[in-house]
Amino acid sequence: GTRLSVGILSPYNAQVRAFQEKLEKPYGGRDGFSLKIKSVDGFQGGEEDVIIISTVRSNEDGAVGFLRDAKRTNVALTRAK
Repeated sequence: GTRLSVGILSPYNAQVRAFQEKLEKPYGGRDGFSLKIKSVDGFQGGEEDVIIISTVRSNEDGAVGFLRDAKRTNVALTRAK
C-alpha cells in the first residue's frame, strides 16, 4: 500500500537526538508510514508528505538564532510535498 512519509526537523542537534531516542524505535518500523528525524541542514534536498518542525529554543537572552537565517528557514519550510 501507500506509505505516508513523515519528517521531523529541528535546527538543534541535541533536539534531533532526543527525538530519535524517543520516536525512532517505537514508530520507525511501523507499516503505513516512514519516519525521518534530522536537522534542518541534514534534510536539505529531501521531501516528505508531512513535516513537523520543532523550533523550540531555550536561552537566557530569548534570541531566535536559527530563525534569523532565511536560507535555513526556507529549507525547513519547504520540505513537505
